[in-house]
Amino acid sequence: MARSSHPAQAETVTYHGEVWTDGRGYATVELPAAADALLPPFEYELRDLDPPSSARVTAELHNGRFTIATDQPHVKVAWRIRRRKEESK
Repeated sequence: MARSSHPAQAETVTYHGEVWTDGRGYATVELPAAADALLPPFEYELRDLDPPSSARVTAELHNGRFTIATDQPHVKVAWRIRRRKEESK
């Protein structure tokens, strides 16, 4: 998993990585504690890598986790989640 900030887009934070779905076609992605500062709405990007499949988010980010499902088991999925960080006041 990786995290990146985009200075030109002041408070935009992106997390990305890869995960394999289990025997039922599900995978839960856990983000670091710093992700708790992210506020909805989030942008999710999923790309099935191997084998070709249809990936979707089945549970949106809550308590630092979100869930991905594919239409077949044991699929490698590249994921990216992006959102503006909460502004300090």
